[in-house]
Amino acid sequence: MQRLLNGCEKTLTSVSVFATFIMMLLTTADAAGRYLLNRPITGAYEITTNYLMVCAIFLAMTFAYRGGANIRVTFLVDRLPRLVKLVVNHLVQIASIIYCSALVYATFKQALRTIATGTTLSSIEIPQGPAYVLVPVGLLLASVTMLVDLWKVRKGKSPLFQEESPSTQI
Repeated sequence: MQRLLNGCEKTLTSVSVFATFIMMLLTTADAAGRYLLNRPITGAYEITTNYLMVCAIFLAMTFAYRGGANIRVTFLVDRLPRLVKLVVNHLVQIASIIYCSALVYATFKQALRTIATGTTLSSIEIPQGPAYVLVPVGLLLASVTMLVDLWKVRKGKSPLFQEESPSTQI
């Protein structure tokens, strides 16, 4: 199971990186066309915001989770006794799984509605449905990864609770 999750994470992260690269190229070309040639690229802004940013953010969620890039407020939890801290960490991991799973359900329903209505970008005739499908895909992988990592909480190995290095703390 872990091998499959790692493969999915690597694939989705690669797509996310590629989308970020394309976003950079498209934005640069659009700005150059707009200011140098007075001819912007039609739909560049919409493609960037409705497709490429969605890819960059949601498809890389599992990578961010694994890297411990989540927000942590540890002021109170660090002062708790070990057993209480362990219980709190389990509850937080479970709450995160439930919340992410609820987002999968809601965003999947939204994707189905968008596909059913045939909504397109306003300046060019590109359907928005495929972009809406990317969101629950990224969230689903993150949910499953957190679920698989639930057993790691006891050992302190869950990425939600990994200690930061002193150089990255603010």
